[in-house]
Amino acid sequence: MRMASDGLARAQFVFKVAAWTMSACVTMLGCAPGLAVIPPPDQPPPESPVSQVDVERWERASEIFARNDASGEWDGDACHETLAAFERVAGAQDRARAVYMSGLVAERCGNPESARSLFTRALRLEPGLCEAQVGLAVMDLEQGRDGDARERFEIAVREDNRCAPAYVNLATLQARNPGEREAAIANLRRALAVRSDYLPALNQMARIYLAWSEDRAEMLPLAEVVCRQAQLLDADYAPIYNTWALIDLAQGDLTAAAAKLHRAVTIDPSFYEAWMNFGQLTLSQRAYTDAARAFTRARELRPSSYDAVIGLGVAMRGLSQPEEAEASYRAALALDDDRAEAYFDLAVLYHEHREGTVEQLRQALEMLGEFVQRAQGETELSETIQATLRWCGETTARRRSACRPGRAEVITRSLDLLGHPVDRPQWTRN
Repeated sequence: MRMASDGLARAQFVFKVAAWTMSACVTMLGCAPGLAVIPPPDQPPPESPVSQVDVERWERASEIFARNDASGEWDGDACHETLAAFERVAGAQDRARAVYMSGLVAERCGNPESARSLFTRALRLEPGLCEAQVGLAVMDLEQGRDGDARERFEIAVREDNRCAPAYVNLATLQARNPGEREAAIANLRRALAVRSDYLPALNQMARIYLAWSEDRAEMLPLAEVVCRQAQLLDADYAPIYNTWALIDLAQGDLTAAAAKLHRAVTIDPSFYEAWMNFGQLTLSQRAYTDAARAFTRARELRPSSYDAVIGLGVAMRGLSQPEEAEASYRAALALDDDRAEAYFDLAVLYHEHREGTVEQLRQALEMLGEFVQRAQGETELSETIQATLRWCGETTARRRSACRPGRAEVITRSLDLLGHPVDRPQWTRN
């Protein structure tokens, strides 16, 4: 018996959340947040230089940063070269923005403690420096201190009412609460009043309108209008195509959504969220080759992504490559053996996509038990749990014809038919 919810139960649910409610921290979208955190600008404008030497040093440091950041290869040589360049700028006048940039380089190079220290030093040199305050707040967010981050964003806009990144990030946090959506939109408008072409603000506004459209349908066209406006400003801004694709999904236009996700990853091949969404969409259309490519790329970008690994396993299963599918599911277990999805997918694999031996069926039943144990209390997995546990048993013919046995019962019946009966598992009785 093949159930409609076979495999990837959590990731399918997350895709729905991403498209309809944009809730915070959904794993498939990579903050899995639903709403992206906008970091401070990479290169804040320098203060008025006091000499031509300062100008040249700043321009040279900026060029080095831009080159290394574009390559994405922040190795030892790149880190040393870029830090040295900005330290020369900071050494000339001990300028706060050069210190901030040194902190940003330290963060890129995987040294968050040094980055935090440099951001803090930049704020001491120039109290109210927008970029440094936002940098510290983003670090708080990444470490799960949402309250501290929100307070920093509020301080940033209070001390500098032109701090566009802080307005956008503050709106991101407000958008998690439906009751604060109007306040979030107001902050995004403030960011756009400062910088009318600030694309992260437009992208965030479109995502909030999309989330709002679940309750107010008239917001969906507004979300699309904002995307069109952003596209006119910059036709190569990848995030807007990812958001636009979610709007297309809400409108039921899968073809347009696929085209926009393809555009997003073509513009920015390192766009994890778009690769995950593209993988989910192609998986839902049974375009397994495209899905496998998308999830492979997502996994390359984030090797620790449980959902990318699970998605790849489901794609491999669809391509009739059970060994590769099992390898992916096992890799997911190695990443997090407390999550339920990989156990369910392994059960499906052993039950329906292998040779159907007694040992494989027993393993399928065992994996279902592990799935049920871990999935209890997971609202998004409740339908899959019910479909797993439904037990018809020996009832009257009329009731039996109206009852669809769950996967656990189907497997036990198969073992009975093969001459290896097993007792009904206790976990199906609770």
